[in-house]
Order: sequence, then structure tokens, then C-alpha cells
Amino acid sequence: MKHRSISFKCRWMMKGKPFWTILLGVLLAPFLIDSLWSQDKPRNYPTRDIEVVVQYPVGGGSDIFVRSLMMPARKYLKVNIHITNLPGGGGFRASNYVLSFPADGYTIYTFNPEQIINTIFGREDYRKFAPLCNVQQDQSMLYVRGESPFKTIQDLIRYAKENPGKLRFTGTSAGSPDEVIVMLFSKRAGIKVKYTPFDAASETHAAVLAGQVEVLHEEPGVIMSLIESNKLKPLIVFTEKRLEAFPNVPTARELGYDITMGRWRGLSVKKGTSQKIIHYLAEVFKKCTGDPSYKTIAHANLLDLHPGWKDPEEYGKFWDEEYSRYYEIFKELGYLEKPKK
Repeated sequence: MKHRSISFKCRWMMKGKPFWTILLGVLLAPFLIDSLWSQDKPRNYPTRDIEVVVQYPVGGGSDIFVRSLMMPARKYLKVNIHITNLPGGGGFRASNYVLSFPADGYTIYTFNPEQIINTIFGREDYRKFAPLCNVQQDQSMLYVRGESPFKTIQDLIRYAKENPGKLRFTGTSAGSPDEVIVMLFSKRAGIKVKYTPFDAASETHAAVLAGQVEVLHEEPGVIMSLIESNKLKPLIVFTEKRLEAFPNVPTARELGYDITMGRWRGLSVKKGTSQKIIHYLAEVFKKCTGDPSYKTIAHANLLDLHPGWKDPEEYGKFWDEEYSRYYEIFKELGYLEKPKK
């Protein structure tokens, strides 16, 4: 039996040249993939530092998104990447800054719904940017302080109907997705509320904790420590179905308010940037989303609960769809007197 086993093994190895071919292929595959990937790399790009501009302060969801994505990006692009935070002005301050530089791929811009909203109101034009990719689709929720008398969203709605205009909500920036979701919810729930915006997410958290306002609109990831310590209590989530991390928090849809919205986060460059650079950067950032350093941070901040990836072509179509969607919402809310094109 032993002789037969050795004989069979030898015949298989001698005749089995495919075995060695397969083994060689397995060993060389990573190098071949990197080689093919590098063939798509634009000539002489990048050769110097890249700047990524964020229209929000340090510490918010968009800032965490950029910093976690650029950690592996530095490794793949092999250049320094500097992050510049330019909050204020509802985002168009940062937009104008980015547009002041050449369309050469060395100035990358975080792209959120604010650019779409600003275009609707004539403050800027999102068509001056070229889409790179969308990376995240975040979750949107309403919270109250842990010691709040509102134990459920029904308690909050009941109070608001009995006390029109007294209930105060907060989120970032006037005219932001935060305000849109808050005011759309209040309209469909048949209540009147006040919206008090702040430039920084940390300011909105502090305002609720201090009792300056009663209700916070925020994504769960950036305030998980406050939720886990019972300092903040989620009451409702604006998603298609309940989140696994919050099984006892009802969706707006199941309560009769068909609102499924949240902040999406992506990247863009100035329009006119080479398509080869755009597609190369998109491939790099897609690779970054699979890097352990990014995935660990995204998971810890609940930023991986909903698929968000869109390539340049998909993302560009999505911008136009979001323009139409937000335009109709602002019409419903009575924010528009005449069309803005």
C-alpha cells in the first residue's frame, strides 16, 4: 500500500504539470493584480502632496470618515495627504476654497448633501465639481436626554401638539440635511417645532445635554458613548427597517411617517480634472474601504450598516437624483418661492 501510494503521488506530480502551474499562479497572483492595477495609474500622478478639504469641524461624522479613509490612502498613493477643515457658511466656504485651485487632482473635496441643497438655493453650483465616489450612507435618528420625560416618540409628538412651537430641535447648519429631516418629520407628524442649528456637531450634543434644546438629530456612531452611558436616548430612526444595534427603536415608516433619509458621504474634485485621474482615485479609495484600518473605524462608528459605495458614473447620476429629491422636499416644506436652476 505504501509503494502504491508513493507511485500514485509521483505519477500525479509528474503528469500533473497543472498542479505546479496553479501553485505558481497562486503565489504570483497578488503581484500580477498590483501590476495590472498600476498600469491604470496616470503618468506623473501623484508626485506631490494632496489636500483633502472637509466642510465640517474636527470630530464630526464627515471628519471621521475622511481621516479613516485617508489612513490607507497614504499607503496606496505613496504621497502625503493633508486634511483641511473649513466649517461655516453651510459648506460653500469650503466649496469656494476648492474651486480656487486647479483641476489637477491635488485638491479633493468631501461631498455631502449640502452642496446639492446650496445649489437649490442659489448659493453654489454642484455641477462645478466632478464625482469621485460615494463611500458611506449614514443612519439618521432623533434623541433626547436620558432623563427626558419623553420615553417614546409618541410622548414627544403628543407634547408638541399640546404645546405648538415650544419643542426645540438641533442639528448642524441651517438648511442642512439635519434641518430637512427634522422639519419634514414635524410636518408629517402634524407638529410645529423650532430648529436651532450649530456649526459643529459637538455643539449640538452639548446643547441637548445642557437642556438648551430638547431634541437632537444625529447619526448614532459619533455619540455611541453618550448612548451607552444613557446620557442620550434614541427615539426614532429614519431607515427602511430597524437597526440591529437598536432593535427597540422604531422606524418612522412603521409609525406612518414615510421618511427614509440619512447623510451620505463621498468625495469629489473640481470639474475639468482628467478622467484618468478621477477613475484612478476612485479605484484607490475603493481599495481603501477594504483595508482593515478603515474597516475597524467604520465598524466602531456604525458607518458600515448600509452599503454606500458608488463609482464616479453612479455617483454623478445620484447627485442629479438627490437634487430632484431635495427640491421636491423643499417645495413640500414651503421653503421655495420659485424654481432655482
